[in-house]
Amino acid sequence: MQLIIIVLASLIPGVLWVWYFRLKDKFEREPISHLIRAFLLGALMVGLAALLELPFKNWVLPDAPRLLQIAAAFGVIGLGEELLKALAVYLAVFNSSELDEPIDGIIYSAAAGIGFSVVENVLYSLTFGLSVAPARALIASLAHACFSGIFGVFIGRTKFSNKPVIELSRGLFYAALMHGLYDFILISQILSPLAAVALIVILYFILQHNIKRALRDSPFS
Repeated sequence: MQLIIIVLASLIPGVLWVWYFRLKDKFEREPISHLIRAFLLGALMVGLAALLELPFKNWVLPDAPRLLQIAAAFGVIGLGEELLKALAVYLAVFNSSELDEPIDGIIYSAAAGIGFSVVENVLYSLTFGLSVAPARALIASLAHACFSGIFGVFIGRTKFSNKPVIELSRGLFYAALMHGLYDFILISQILSPLAAVALIVILYFILQHNIKRALRDSPFS
């Protein structure tokens, strides 16, 4: 029974977050089937991320050497997880005709990030108890949506750019950098956890700005 409660406590907010981002598209909203595909592929990437991060588990301890914490936060977690979520988006919709306006990249990437966070939230709640579920559902899910959404900004541009590799590389770099910074704050404990929350709030507003810009650039506007 507790497992069911934990799953629902993680899944329901995740679905609401996906729906929230879907509603941001004012012109041609994405098919639910495609969003589910991105969400599920993002969720599946947690297993690969766990395998990737397992050999470096001692690097994320509070008393680990600072250079190892930096390498873990930015290189292993930040780059590794954002690369896997980017792969989820690529497999889900990159070659789809539905990816036909700049905002679509943001929405599908956010869906993949939220799918990833839902599974991660379940695992955290099973480990640390149901009490962490509300904060994880609010903060961690939004964090993953913002990191992936940053990458999604550049996916949306790729369809209208003659330099797609450069655009995708830039998106991955910025997403991994912000994700790494977020995790480094939490791992190193050199700042209050509120600094990590503040970072997510800032990223949220940056993403909102890019959503408005993407809507202005839509071929349907």
